[in-house]
Amino acid sequence: MIRVAVIDKSACRPKDCGKPCRKSCPVVRTGKEAIYFTDGALPPIIDEGVCIGCGICVKRCPFLAISVVNLPDEIEKEAFHRHGINGFKLFRFPEVRTGEVTAIVGQNGTGKSTILKILASEISPNLGDPLGTPSIDEVAERLRGTTTSSLIKNLANQEVRVVHKPQYVDLIPKAVAGSVREVLSSVSDGTGVDEVAQTLQLANLLDRDVGLLSGGELQRLAIAAAMLKDGDLYLVDEPSSFLDVSQRISVARVLRGLKERGKTLVIVEHDLGLLDYLADYVSVIYGEPGVYGVVSHLMSSRVGVNSYLDGYLKTENIRIRKDPIRFMTRPPPGEVEAVESLRWERSSTDLGGFRLEVEAGSAFMGQVLGVVGPNGIGKTTFLRKVITDYFGGDNSSISYKPQYLSGVFSGTVSSVLQTSAGTQEIPSWAETEIVKPLRIDKLIDREVDTLSGGELQSVAVASTLIHKSDYYFFDEPCAYLDVEQRMAVQRAIRRIAEAKAAVAFVVEHDILFVDFVSDRLIVLDGEPGVSGHVNPPTSMRDGMNRLLSSLSVTFRRDVDSGRPRINKPGSRADQEQTASGDYYYIS
Repeated sequence: MIRVAVIDKSACRPKDCGKPCRKSCPVVRTGKEAIYFTDGALPPIIDEGVCIGCGICVKRCPFLAISVVNLPDEIEKEAFHRHGINGFKLFRFPEVRTGEVTAIVGQNGTGKSTILKILASEISPNLGDPLGTPSIDEVAERLRGTTTSSLIKNLANQEVRVVHKPQYVDLIPKAVAGSVREVLSSVSDGTGVDEVAQTLQLANLLDRDVGLLSGGELQRLAIAAAMLKDGDLYLVDEPSSFLDVSQRISVARVLRGLKERGKTLVIVEHDLGLLDYLADYVSVIYGEPGVYGVVSHLMSSRVGVNSYLDGYLKTENIRIRKDPIRFMTRPPPGEVEAVESLRWERSSTDLGGFRLEVEAGSAFMGQVLGVVGPNGIGKTTFLRKVITDYFGGDNSSISYKPQYLSGVFSGTVSSVLQTSAGTQEIPSWAETEIVKPLRIDKLIDREVDTLSGGELQSVAVASTLIHKSDYYFFDEPCAYLDVEQRMAVQRAIRRIAEAKAAVAFVVEHDILFVDFVSDRLIVLDGEPGVSGHVNPPTSMRDGMNRLLSSLSVTFRRDVDSGRPRINKPGSRADQEQTASGDYYYIS
């Protein structure tokens, strides 16, 4: 049995806590040093060879900064990288096949971005010894028998050109300046800019300053820049964030086009519909977020995604999740008799060159309304209009999570949640239903301005759910969240809506999430950036068919998991469903 002890340096505050971890360690009393401090201002060091894994220090730490897990001895031989002493540990490395699309799926904090950084030569793997500097031959030997072994050697010898599309595209304006055209021209010889811009719907933004772009526009800019670079290996980290359904399909087709040109792609993605459409092979990463991650053997796309949803890797005989994730195999029932809770009238709004036409509609108690449509079509404007028209200037009776979170919160995570709850402590039901499933419990004493994009999104969603209200509004709650967290969010939204007979509006582009969470759909159409039309709420079947027919995309249900899967364009299933008008739900 080996022990992996991890200390979250951002959470540990030894000057403030009196060092109870060392004082409570039973090994210290024997004269050995299982926990020791090299400097009072620094986090302690846990000697994993001396530690007996009693877990007392984990429980005594007031800031939840310590994690100790026991793993089988055999897996130590497969340690691939460690982020410093008592840092995150990655076991194994995914197999990357030349000329194919390999997807990596798993929880946030289990090593996906670390893998991309290793492939991008931004991190040199240390084979689990943070003080070691193994040669490239030793690293390749650890991967012997896989196609990645030769790839690692070629990367070290700079024989493979790597293009890396980063995860947090909202940081781009801090790294580059100028217009979209200038940025794209700087990464190419100036040719192909107009063609790529047209494909990714950036043509009308070429003269716009990068600092004025929205999240979705920055995402498409990052993908366009990667497309224009001449590489052999393309590393794409979460390409769907902030993109609408149409743009996600366009990006998927663009990335598949790279494969058709003989390029190799490694993609990290949480939108399982998009991932399934893109990937040839899948590697699942499992473990404990922030502590360790284990990379599974390579599987076909369908088998890999289904294994991840099922929570059981059959080829390795290991369960990675207690409960499987199941999808409904039939569409939700149409509208039933219920008590009307909110109604909006037909109206129109002009916003400096953009016009939004809203059809009359209503929401019922205990109902979740999905709001779908392209970016720039007026979804956020519609939410704000409902809030303004129905509640006036009094926002105390609603709970609203905005799309962009910069500057929204201040203070510690605990203070944010306590303020939302209106109590001095976080309610026990919220701990069980929201805080722990979203993995916020270990962030509770952190300042919100130190959180990553995914962590901040989790806190924002939790804050919205905890707030006492009968009306909840969520604008893109899934950005940067992994599959597990998305499922936790949808369950929490549904339970709160049903338990409190509340109304929830959810703007989201993840089709699987919308399918899970919604009772009815509000579909927006029109011309993005020019005019939008808000249709009345409709059944899930009619709403999805209306949305997908405009995109010429059809979904089928997986036989085993019931999850929606995108049909390949022109396939027999695609042609049959298009002809019948069943773009999403099949009778």
